[in-house]
Amino acid sequence: MDVNRLDETEAVLARTDRAWRSEMVRLYGPDGVLRFGYRCEGRGEDGTPVRRAFEARQHAIASWRRERRAQA
Repeated sequence: MDVNRLDETEAVLARTDRAWRSEMVRLYGPDGVLRFGYRCEGRGEDGTPVRRAFEARQHAIASWRRERRAQA
């Protein structure tokens, strides 16, 4: 069991989630994540900062899930 690897993926997930949430708040205000997080607006248009943040977050989620499964 590689706890360090799990900790690393969790830290990356936390950072990328904060970056995405920050973009959502910047674009849509304090309720941006709640209002638009699961809609197209939460993904953003190609090439935009919110899309880059969303994609980084999705990648981090997938990495974290793979590591959790590997340690189960």
